[in-house]
Amino acid sequence: MVNQRFQSLCEKSLYRSISLPELPGRSVRLLETFLLRPDLALVVQHLGLDLEWIDSWEVPQDQNTSFLQPDGMKALSLAKNLHSLCLWGVDDWIWEPTQARYRETIFNMKLARLEIPVMTDVKVRWSCSRPRGPGAPPEWDGDLGAEIRKLLQAQPLLEEFALTETAISHETLSSLEDSLQPSDIPKLKSFKATPDVVAAFVSAGPRLESLNLLLASWNEFVFSKLSDAPTAARLSVRRYSIRVWYSDEWLWSHLAKVFALFPNVEQLSVSINSLTSSKEVEYAKHYFDKVASSMHVLPLIRSVKVQYETLYPETPGIFEVGEDAIAELKVPSPLLETVVNPKGEIWGFPPGDSSVGVPKVIGRIGNEWNEWQNDLPLVD
Repeated sequence: MVNQRFQSLCEKSLYRSISLPELPGRSVRLLETFLLRPDLALVVQHLGLDLEWIDSWEVPQDQNTSFLQPDGMKALSLAKNLHSLCLWGVDDWIWEPTQARYRETIFNMKLARLEIPVMTDVKVRWSCSRPRGPGAPPEWDGDLGAEIRKLLQAQPLLEEFALTETAISHETLSSLEDSLQPSDIPKLKSFKATPDVVAAFVSAGPRLESLNLLLASWNEFVFSKLSDAPTAARLSVRRYSIRVWYSDEWLWSHLAKVFALFPNVEQLSVSINSLTSSKEVEYAKHYFDKVASSMHVLPLIRSVKVQYETLYPETPGIFEVGEDAIAELKVPSPLLETVVNPKGEIWGFPPGDSSVGVPKVIGRIGNEWNEWQNDLPLVD
């Protein structure tokens, strides 16, 4: 009896939150478990699955249908208490006519968080694809913006939405700009996408508090998309993350006005992508100083984090930012409490000190690691 209680407690703890990125084999086994143990499926609240096996040549179609009836959606629909969902491996389920069961299953969920790591915009894909041969299915010629709206309308409780690695066509962006309504995203507080897509959501989402802008080539046109959003909507943003190219000359020349788009930000995170040759690489301090010189436009800032992505992390001093440079951040930002430097060190200022103060290291951000080191085979 004691062992059964202990097992039940462990299962509830282990199954409450599951993330299996790039692990289609383990995702298959998890769905099999849901079919065998529907009670465990009810425990899951946060789920990330890799559904690459659906279109994989490694899984014979007859075996695929035998254990996942016929596409995994019955198993997934057993997780009736899901609040958070992320689906890797399938990039066309929002619009592909043959994926109607995916849409039906996901539309029936009551999600607070949804992440779509990759979504294929058909108009972008076909423009780069080879000519289609005889017997190929006809090209889908619908409105992806309208399909995204249908998804959002089916999730009125959604608070966090992320389009992580998606190239949006001009047609889809125009559709969202023209048709996205506040009623489509009534509770949305956090959004992650490229700046042009973010602009469409800021214009329609007066409740947005957190924005995460993905890599993009900035210019005056991209900036104007965001600056044209209603002032009230931009003033509501409190957490602002942006990932930038090291070589984006326009952005680095106009960083202060990009920050000033959201003047009430309290938490700022800047990730610099410097994946370049060792001869061209700049040290992190070069960009840290640029961020620091632009923070004066954020008078309410309390926390700033500067990350640095490089192919040469072992280069001596490449992540170094001196104590003086961190201390100087306090001058234009009297409310500043914490700074995370490119080394991952967390520096803190004395509470309530509006002067420059002396920052001290109070912690360190650990490196992320994948709990599952190896995948399982898709077929036995």
